Amino acid sequence: MRLLLSSYSLAPFPLEEIFLLAKEIGADGLELVLTPAIFKLGLDKAQKLSDTHQLPIVNIHQPPWYVLFTGKRGVLRFVEIARQCGSQNVVVHLATVRRGFNSGFFEWVKGVEGEKGVSIAFENAAPRMLEKFPRYPGHHDQLEKFIKTRKVNMTLDVAKAVLAGIDPYQFFQRNRDQIKVIHIHGFTHQGDFHVGCLGGEFDWVGFMSFVKKFDWPGAVTLEIFPLHKWVHFGLPKTEALDCAKEIIHENFRLLQRA
Repeated sequence: MRLLLSSYSLAPFPLEEIFLLAKEIGADGLELVLTPAIFKLGLDKAQKLSDTHQLPIVNIHQPPWYVLFTGKRGVLRFVEIARQCGSQNVVVHLATVRRGFNSGFFEWVKGVEGEKGVSIAFENAAPRMLEKFPRYPGHHDQLEKFIKTRKVNMTLDVAKAVLAGIDPYQFFQRNRDQIKVIHIHGFTHQGDFHVGCLGGEFDWVGFMSFVKKFDWPGAVTLEIFPLHKWVHFGLPKTEALDCAKEIIHENFRLLQRA
């Protein structure tokens, strides 16, 4: 099992800050979120940072605002980016409500995985604009049926699973062969996400200890974005960065010790 840090952790600070922090805290690699800032920087420069700091980009993550671009062309584009970066997983959202359980799209996806050697893992959590559609394949009421009928690879966003009434322990135990990536971040029952694992909303240490019992070969990504909070407090830029690093370090240690 690899323990990763999201490249979005210190946004809007430069990507190199994330590489430096990931190296410092002992992460096994990064999950690169394909934000506009990453494309502006250039994937070649992102890969150069990976080589310089000897820290692999293990996952490529499609951000939710690109959700409508996960047709075949979108998937192929993300897979080629993953191959360019030497990544093993692509995390994508189930793109449209019209792709139901019987769609040949998912057979095509399995063919791409076999040909390209990259796992394509679909988010278990629907983006907010789609999660109210009851026939959406990523909806929690249909998720396990979807996994079993289409045999697709998935992620496990633990916080959204809990809020949707899914027991993450049982879900992981039943579907771990299909789960390639686990996303871990704090949350509140008011719908705030990515807030850190120390708020008492969920036993993250207990869950991580449970996962480690299975010798699971996937990747776990810490997805917390403390700068979203600190920047609004009006702290000086360097102080905000230092605070964010401290929060991430504390949360990462929590997961490492589980």
